[in-house]
Amino acid sequence: MSRIRPWPITALLALCLALGMVGCGRAGPSGESSTHTDEEHEGEERGGAIHLAQATQQALDMTVMPAELKPLEQTLEVTGHIAQDTDRLAHVNAPEAGTLKELLVTIGQQVVAETPVAIVASNSSGTPVQVAAPRSGLVLGLHASVGASVDPLTSLMTIADLSQVWATFDVYEQDVALVQVGQRLEAQSVAYPDRVFPGKIVFVSPQVDQHTRTIKLRAQVENPDYALRLGMFVTGTLYIPTADEALVVPHEAIQRLEDERVVFVQTGPETFEARDVQIGNETGRQVEILAGLNAGEQVVAAGSFHLKAELLKDTLEDSD
Repeated sequence: MSRIRPWPITALLALCLALGMVGCGRAGPSGESSTHTDEEHEGEERGGAIHLAQATQQALDMTVMPAELKPLEQTLEVTGHIAQDTDRLAHVNAPEAGTLKELLVTIGQQVVAETPVAIVASNSSGTPVQVAAPRSGLVLGLHASVGASVDPLTSLMTIADLSQVWATFDVYEQDVALVQVGQRLEAQSVAYPDRVFPGKIVFVSPQVDQHTRTIKLRAQVENPDYALRLGMFVTGTLYIPTADEALVVPHEAIQRLEDERVVFVQTGPETFEARDVQIGNETGRQVEILAGLNAGEQVVAAGSFHLKAELLKDTLEDSD
């Protein structure tokens, strides 16, 4: 791992004095020295470019993303559990009076809409009648046994579409004013530590629990592969807008160097530069940038501390 180093400042000053130069900038066409002003850059660059091969970036799991103009969001952490979305529950009934001859599915089996799940022998004709699943989902329960008499009011089984589930969370009374229907939420489970399940708030209870001083809120959470199970414990992160618009970067993009905050801006596929920035409001996952960075510039998020370590190492080498 290497870095393009700037000319050591002590050597440069010595050369300038030896030549009797008034300034230390590069000479222009007229022979006068020219210097860069702070106005030429939105932020201050620290040293030269840091070079990091793409293979190394991948090995370090580095991620790069643009600085964005968007609402700054506060986060609120909550805990809860997964529940059944009753709107996505279907009871399978016998199509006519008869005898249940065969069940073609078992509890916990996934089924596809319109596929046969049972066979009923009709009382009127004696012929077998196939019963189809009214929707795709998971068989949650079987409510009739083979040989039992059934009719159109008899529920043979229950099928639940778990591609979307409810997550019920408890929110403390002091945070009630922050929560409202439609807010974005991300759910996580210890069973899948590397996964995030997106969702949104669909219901906020009007009642405070007198014992826990919390309210219940319900989120609809995406669960396309049925990974989340009913009753599973989950944590949730609510995203609450706090400003109309701000230039933001991920919290992990910010590094501290001495008393300054810096981000690492990608200037090429394998080159980066440290940029001093002035920060504003901070939330759990976002930081507002007040100066030093422009919207759209690519900054290193995950893995930025590797670049900080490289910069500090090269700075120590330069001072030797």
